[in-house]
Amino acid sequence: MRVGAFMLAFVILAPTAARAEPLWAARTGLGCASCHMNRTGGGGRTAYGAGYGAQTLPWKKLAPGHGLFDGAIGDRVRVGLDARGGYLATFRDAEPYIGEAVFSGADLYLGVDLLKDRLLFYLDEHVAPGGATAREAFALYAFDRAGFYVKVGKFFVPFGLRLQDDEAASRRWTGFTFDSADIGVEAGMDDGRWTTAFSITNGTSGGAEADNGKEYSWTGARLFTLGRFGLSASTNDFPAGAHRSVAGAYGTFLAGPIVVLTEADVIHEDDGTNPERRGGAGHLEVDGLIHAGLTLRLFGGAGDLNRDDSTGRLTQWGVGADWTPLPGLQVRALYRARTGPSSVPAARDDQALLEVHAYF
Repeated sequence: MRVGAFMLAFVILAPTAARAEPLWAARTGLGCASCHMNRTGGGGRTAYGAGYGAQTLPWKKLAPGHGLFDGAIGDRVRVGLDARGGYLATFRDAEPYIGEAVFSGADLYLGVDLLKDRLLFYLDEHVAPGGATAREAFALYAFDRAGFYVKVGKFFVPFGLRLQDDEAASRRWTGFTFDSADIGVEAGMDDGRWTTAFSITNGTSGGAEADNGKEYSWTGARLFTLGRFGLSASTNDFPAGAHRSVAGAYGTFLAGPIVVLTEADVIHEDDGTNPERRGGAGHLEVDGLIHAGLTLRLFGGAGDLNRDDSTGRLTQWGVGADWTPLPGLQVRALYRARTGPSSVPAARDDQALLEVHAYF
């Protein structure tokens, strides 16, 4: 079936710092590298990103001497933290409601300038729940011209809008989530107007390589005063002739207190045996600012990995309210409604989440 499901929305608030980083990039007019040590976004914060989260976002600003730790240990080392937990309610389509206390996760970040402003070692370590595992671990060499850089190691593959929400349709169905870091090399640049990144990785989401096939991924965007427009593409060869390619367009638009985030992707899969599958995914989110630290958003999206079968697409919509009362502390409420074929597990399960997030 054809992917549609882009929902118009009107909102009066905007999400908090750790919810959807592309929002703050759109609002400030800056690239991801301004706020994050990983130049394609997400994870540990730069000095500017830490300052923005401590001074601009919160409802209440603390007096000097009582501010949020900015993560700096001297002028060569930066650390950071994101920890989330709360209560999750799942309203199952044909079964009893389930409510549970959840610890969504805790991630620690470390950045060390081995050569000042030139060679960076970066680590993003997931420490809970479950065993500790490195989400990202790489060395990054920065050139002194036009924001060019090269990094080698394990990192999140560059593609589309790096939303914090892995359940967003454009994240879930394309596979570019915060659980799919891969090992390889990436090169890119950010000169304030243009930003781009190209990577060559194993294509195994961090697992062991099974053949000589690799995943090639690219994203690029032009930044404007009122937003940005970008394109992404990825192709991945698997054993036994299997292949997967994804391509799409994304953008942001700023109109006073309102920010629009949107992405549309097409997906082509071939397992080497069965007929090829063609599908797609899309996400639309509208955020608007009413007061620093108090937010609301409305979003919708859809995904369908095979538009030629009779299974049907999965759609979702939701509304969220976030409150950042103090630097380093956020409270978020979210409701997500889903619609999809009964043959797909959890396709019709709605969810409500109340979450507390600590960060620096």
